Amino acid sequence: MRNGTTLAILLSALFLMSTLGTAITMEEDTEIMPAAGRDSSDIRISEILVSASSEDYNGTDWNNDGYTGSSSDQFIELWNSGSEPIDVSNWLLDDSPEEGSAPCRLAWNTTIEADGYIVIFRDSSRIELDYFDPDSASISDANGNLIDSLSYPAEDSWWDTSYVKDLSGTVTKVSPPTPGWEGSATYIVAQNMVRCYGLSDNSHDGAYILKGRVVPMTGEAHVINEGHILVQDGMIEAVWGDNIPSNIQLSNVPVIETDGTIYPGLIDLHNHLHYNQAPLWNMDTHLSQNSQNEWGGYNNRYEWKNHPDYSEQVTKPKMLVHSGPYWNMESEAMKYIEMKSIVGGTTAAQGSPMNPNDSYGTILSRNIEDYNFGRDEIHTKVTELTSDYVGNHIKTGNASGELDAWFVHIAEGVDERSRAEFDILVQNNLLVGELVLIHGVALGENEFTQMAAAGSTLVWSPLSNLLLYGNTADVAAAKAAGVHITLAPDWAPSGSKSPLHELKVADLWDDEMLGDIFTDYEMVEMVTSGAALATNWQNEVGTITAGTAADLVVVDNIHTNPYRNLINAVDPDIRLSIVGGLAIYGDTDLMTSLKGTDHEPAGAFGKSLDITYLAAPEGAQTWASITENLTMAMRFDPDEMSAAFGDASDFSSVTSGMTNVGLDPWYTYGDERYFNVINGSGNANAQISMSLLYDRYYDRAENLPVVTDFEVIEGPTVVPCDDGTNPPCDTGGTDNGGTDNGGTDNGGTDNGGTDNGGTDNGGTDNGGTDNDGTDIPNNPLDDQQSSEDEAKDKALLLFLGLVAVMLVALFFVSRGGEDALAAEVRIEKMWEEGNAEVLEDVAFVPSMPPMEPPKEEE
Repeated sequence: MRNGTTLAILLSALFLMSTLGTAITMEEDTEIMPAAGRDSSDIRISEILVSASSEDYNGTDWNNDGYTGSSSDQFIELWNSGSEPIDVSNWLLDDSPEEGSAPCRLAWNTTIEADGYIVIFRDSSRIELDYFDPDSASISDANGNLIDSLSYPAEDSWWDTSYVKDLSGTVTKVSPPTPGWEGSATYIVAQNMVRCYGLSDNSHDGAYILKGRVVPMTGEAHVINEGHILVQDGMIEAVWGDNIPSNIQLSNVPVIETDGTIYPGLIDLHNHLHYNQAPLWNMDTHLSQNSQNEWGGYNNRYEWKNHPDYSEQVTKPKMLVHSGPYWNMESEAMKYIEMKSIVGGTTAAQGSPMNPNDSYGTILSRNIEDYNFGRDEIHTKVTELTSDYVGNHIKTGNASGELDAWFVHIAEGVDERSRAEFDILVQNNLLVGELVLIHGVALGENEFTQMAAAGSTLVWSPLSNLLLYGNTADVAAAKAAGVHITLAPDWAPSGSKSPLHELKVADLWDDEMLGDIFTDYEMVEMVTSGAALATNWQNEVGTITAGTAADLVVVDNIHTNPYRNLINAVDPDIRLSIVGGLAIYGDTDLMTSLKGTDHEPAGAFGKSLDITYLAAPEGAQTWASITENLTMAMRFDPDEMSAAFGDASDFSSVTSGMTNVGLDPWYTYGDERYFNVINGSGNANAQISMSLLYDRYYDRAENLPVVTDFEVIEGPTVVPCDDGTNPPCDTGGTDNGGTDNGGTDNGGTDNGGTDNGGTDNGGTDNGGTDNDGTDIPNNPLDDQQSSEDEAKDKALLLFLGLVAVMLVALFFVSRGGEDALAAEVRIEKMWEEGNAEVLEDVAFVPSMPPMEPPKEEE
């Protein structure tokens, strides 16, 4: 039988060899070597078009997609100046490094023939070539090594005129453009077009297990003191205690021992993020004593905006740092601001700028008003609610069930004018269940009863209220009425740096002024599960349950009670912040376990962060460069401002009175000025001694002794899950050993974003040329690539068929033999308490670029 077995194997092998030639040859007769085997320097950026005329000005639809103009027809052309074909698959195309658009990767099976060209259009690459500022186009190999670039000055490009670079590096202007061919030919559409796909390093791919004390926030007694959370592809796949659920596989999944307590990521339901590079505003009420309220503060929010220092300390810092005519650092500022929340465990925040730039809108924390979880049904109104406000979009959304939340500033003040805003809500039929009422300082039992009946939410911001008005919302009356209450910090000029620190103000007020009416669990609910419920996100975030997004924060074990553990935690205690499965900030040991070396120092307490995401525009900006630039900008030095934007028409007026405001430190612990402002505020201390805030929560060592003897939280009898484990129960049943779960919206960060492109950036229309010429049939995009893909599919089917034939042959040949083959397949679970592997022992392979365009691509 041995001879028969050998014969069968040989015959099968011969058959395999006879078919493989067809499978691997495809349509190519020429051997294509990867760039590593050739001279990569032969690849040149040979031509770019910056200003393409629109259809109204006789522009040419160069890529034949039905749209004419710069938003679609800007292009970058690559030329192989060598004598051999070069495979440029997976190479990186970009504009200016650390600025401008996000890079993209050239599609698989992209080869440039000797002396051949390919052209990539903006509609595919989404790389916008800037007209108003200096810009460039660059090409790097798959490892990120720069191969070539072509730069041009600001406001220099002409309509329908390309920049062309020759072998010597000389750049000239050529009209009409020649996308994809050598200049002596004439075509009416581009030739040799290829696709370039966006990167995806801002979404999580892979799996890991977090081990620690798990606080699911599904019930006060549901704490798992020795818990495990399986995270895969940005989602929580399973949660368990000592016993692994029977329906999951953990082969090759690394275990991360956090040595901490794991909570849902904190949710900030009230902020004005774009102001938050400025520090706490040190001010006294500027009203006359007779005009002040009974606590010496303002009567309503319309008064403090007239403070003589408000412009220089609050509005101008935002305008000068963010706006284009001035420092134009919105991207850097918003990344800094979002990180200031993330270091406190915040994973989602309300109050980002309208139409946020993708450079920060698609990374870091979730922006609540933007596209999340496949929908964008949250609205905000910050300005005064007047009697003529109709709000039809709110009524329609409420009636249809599509509205998730409506954030409105109501009754921010202590006077009747503030309270009467609530009456407008009622009279105009806008008191709906989706209402998230911010502040409510002037409201009382009557208003809260109506809110509770409607199912509305109150957002409590005690520190900001106390600093401005000397009083805060009557949350005792709100609780007694049954109102759903959440907690948020407002903004940096008059509030805490994040919900983590606002928790301490609320806890202090509750203890000293209300008689401790809120339990620790209720306090933590206000910034986790309760906040998620207010936005109708309870099925996506706010709890640690299977099927929700992996938005998590890990905190040092500093208290036996898990809820008091979070309330008492300060900046050094934050072990890890995760958004959508991506580790963004934390202790360096955990960041290294999860990300290898892909992080940089965060400045204090042994923390590290990862803020670079090439999937986002300007995604290569480092934390070091961001803090350096913002520190310089917030000095508002007259000479530095004059050198940077002295030619602005309003330079004198906008810079008048500006002093060194200073960049707000992102840590509260150790921010001496922050506590000096609070302790020195007459308004804030009118009813309570705010020095207790520092004394009770921050006057401590940087690192506290680790607590290991955890409190067992008593509660109602827990009904076990079907598999015998305690809740929260796993409802998935997915094999988590690396299976692609396809299509799940796990987007760690907001992946919607507004398309801010589409503007024709150029000077005066110079009459654009209509490039009539020889009629050449259109060159379909990726035609050759499609053929190759089809051939690959056929080859794969042939191979699978061959394997089946071999297996059948082996079975019959070996069926009766004494030496019949035997195989025992044994899958070992990597997870063991005694010898858990860490992530650095597992080799991660980067995902290849997609062969299909993203589903969201338009």
